[in-house]
Amino acid sequence: VVGPTGSGKTTLINLLVRFYDPTTGKVCINGQDIRTLDTSAFRAKMALVMQEPFLFSGSIRDNIVQGNGTISDQAMADILEASNCKRFIDGQPDGLDTQLSEGGTTISSGERQLISIARAMARNPDLIILDEATSYIDSTTEQQIQEALDNLLSDQTSIVIAHRLSTARNADRITVLNRGRIIESGTHAKLMDSRGFYFRLTQL
Repeated sequence: VVGPTGSGKTTLINLLVRFYDPTTGKVCINGQDIRTLDTSAFRAKMALVMQEPFLFSGSIRDNIVQGNGTISDQAMADILEASNCKRFIDGQPDGLDTQLSEGGTTISSGERQLISIARAMARNPDLIILDEATSYIDSTTEQQIQEALDNLLSDQTSIVIAHRLSTARNADRITVLNRGRIIESGTHAKLMDSRGFYFRLTQL
């Protein structure tokens, strides 16, 4: 999902996860109005990776598993490897049991983002909603995060809010928003060939 600032990208996320419901129309998944679904069960099937992830006070492990005590040691090791968390967690004084302050202010923004990606992997969700996670990250960490995101998104249905158009190029379908409306939809190649709003955005 792409579009200029104020086009409705954040509103779309809020509607998808039912932070609020539409006043007109409806949001459907597989043809079913999401308002008819149990909210807790519905949200349990998705993972949100935001630009500025929030970490809770507690251990790194707790922040990743979030009450899911069924994750085996091997599964956790695989998650840490795939999310590029292993190196920096191994460097912490108590590894996975290192305590974080609320907000995770004792580690860098890039490390917080890697933990949020590991958290999403641990949920094994049916749907991932990604509000482009590299927007405020230094270039050194960005490559690690991009690799972790590629691993996260490889086998999952994903909705990606793309602030950088380069992120959108490989999507199965790009939806272009402007002023709260969908104005174009298609692959990168199709949208470039049509020379419409998306094409102009890429030129800018």
